[in-house]
Amino acid sequence: MNPFDSPAERLPWTGRQLLLGLCFAAAGLIAWWQYRLHPGEVPSREARGRLPDYIVSDFTAVQTDARGHPSRQLFADQLRHYVADDLSELDRPRMVFFQDEDLPWHARARQGLVLADGNQVRLLGEVRVTREGDRRRRSARLETERLDVWPDQAFAQTNLPVHIQSDGDSLTATGMRLWYAEPLRARFQGRAHLSLTPEPEAEP
Repeated sequence: MNPFDSPAERLPWTGRQLLLGLCFAAAGLIAWWQYRLHPGEVPSREARGRLPDYIVSDFTAVQTDARGHPSRQLFADQLRHYVADDLSELDRPRMVFFQDEDLPWHARARQGLVLADGNQVRLLGEVRVTREGDRRRRSARLETERLDVWPDQAFAQTNLPVHIQSDGDSLTATGMRLWYAEPLRARFQGRAHLSLTPEPEAEP
């Protein structure tokens, strides 16, 4: 008789299989629970557990309009592209959105993702969007932790708290949809809080 056919020898191997099965089941349950908590989010590089197809340091990209003028620019300390996932990861992304007759918008964040064949950019972590002021336009500064941008539509949105400052006035809300091309329009989610700075009194 083969000694490995005895019940005494089969028990440890069966116990090991049972332990492995429980581990796999627990891992699957955790993955399902994370998906339920964060549906639709792109997995991180560590979660994918695979290497990028190529890496570009000091990345710079410029897109021009029909007249050959810059319409937007994208900079990053490093870009990592994944062909199979059709996405790129960005370290310290900086973006510039040019307007025809107005001052450009500047955006920056800790991390970023380029999705949907370049049609969507997701800024993550300490997102800051600014525009300088001039005689016709007030300066503006927007802060949030995540901002999805569709440059071709001049549209951006976030479902996270957002804080906006403009020449002393401020506004906070739990989310925002922004059409940043002129005429500038925005819709705010939930309860918004607006604080206005009083105009200086005219001298008699």
